Amino acid sequence: ARRSIMSTLACLAAVVAASPRASFAPRRGPTARTAPSVSVAPSPRVSLGVVGHRGAQSSRVVRAGFFGPFGRKDATSAVEPAPTPTSEPEDTSATFDLLDLRSGAADAVAVAAQAWERVDDVVMGGVSSSAIGPDLAGRTCLVWAGKCRTQGGGFTGCRSVALKTPLDLTVFDGISIVCSLESDDEPERRTWKATVRTQNDRGEVVYQASFVPPVAKDVAKDASKDAEVRIPWESFRLVRGPVVVPDAPPLSADRCEAVYGLGLIMSRFGPNGPMPDFRDGPFRLALHRYGVYASNGGGIDPPTTLPRAAMLGDRSSENSGRTKNSPLSLVLGPLIKLVFSEKARRRRRCRELLKERYGIGEFGARFGKGRRIKAARLGGEFDAFKEGARELVRDAVAAALTLPLRGLFVMISKVAALVRAVKGEKQLPPMR
Repeated sequence: ARRSIMSTLACLAAVVAASPRASFAPRRGPTARTAPSVSVAPSPRVSLGVVGHRGAQSSRVVRAGFFGPFGRKDATSAVEPAPTPTSEPEDTSATFDLLDLRSGAADAVAVAAQAWERVDDVVMGGVSSSAIGPDLAGRTCLVWAGKCRTQGGGFTGCRSVALKTPLDLTVFDGISIVCSLESDDEPERRTWKATVRTQNDRGEVVYQASFVPPVAKDVAKDASKDAEVRIPWESFRLVRGPVVVPDAPPLSADRCEAVYGLGLIMSRFGPNGPMPDFRDGPFRLALHRYGVYASNGGGIDPPTTLPRAAMLGDRSSENSGRTKNSPLSLVLGPLIKLVFSEKARRRRRCRELLKERYGIGEFGARFGKGRRIKAARLGGEFDAFKEGARELVRDAVAAALTLPLRGLFVMISKVAALVRAVKGEKQLPPMR
């Protein structure tokens, strides 16, 4: 028996000597059977820390130990890198208000209102009307309100007054408007447009882009709704009236080096022509900001505001002296008022509507149905007859004076079309 025990110990010693990782360090606990070396597969339960600076990744080596009767067997396996914690991207955009409503000045709203003027369809024979001015409730915003009628036109608009110094908006990405529709909850039944003018004139060729203003009660009810509307430059298309100029490239930041005007339009003319379900009648839009935005606003200087670019209050500006009478305006003012009177255009359009509705002629519209309407408004037949006679004389004089001017305008348009044809340029689309 002693020989058997000694031979067994000798065999075990030989086995231990052949193993370089063997260790005779004492172990606590019961003796377990020998386990082979095992590679541990990565497990999602393994929690790995992030080592080093934020955003760095580290790979941990996990060593799994196994206890045997004579030593410790180690198994190693590389675990996949720990995922870097992600956070919400920081908003680096910036917006700038061209109205300067929150400059802190006591008359900031009044000055901003002076930088705008209305442009309604009366210039085309319509009967729509609108106005833009300070909010009567005392809020720090402008209010653009009026009535839009489809007879003879179907649009209202407002635009910045003539700018003495053009705006350089090349470092910005588009127009930012903070507004809310307060008259109703159907903004989609109208076409709302923002305008950008890059030519130093007051013509009908401008860049336009459509947008949908948020409804005021929805913004007040849900704090998550943003009243800001952002329109990138590439959304603006060159138009002549409501018609897109064919083959004209969209607006870009490079073309905004000299911007001579900005504006708003509410119209029944959409991208595909007149809207079949257009909602005419009153409207009211609160304008809290009209400005520009930059996706990366770091280090960008604020642009020149509209009141400053128009030089309101500066004697050298044509806008500062609009209420003053120059010798030329004293001479031509009454003539221009007589020929291009807005009231005269509205009366003419109303007579046309009476002719269409009741099938009557010019005399019946003036002294028939029109006279009865005037009598109901003025309170007497004699006053209605006097007003009708004054309007007849005024319209006759205006027609006599405008006849040569109409011929001159027709000749100028023909010459301009001929020049474009000689140069090989495409003709502007006709108004419709």
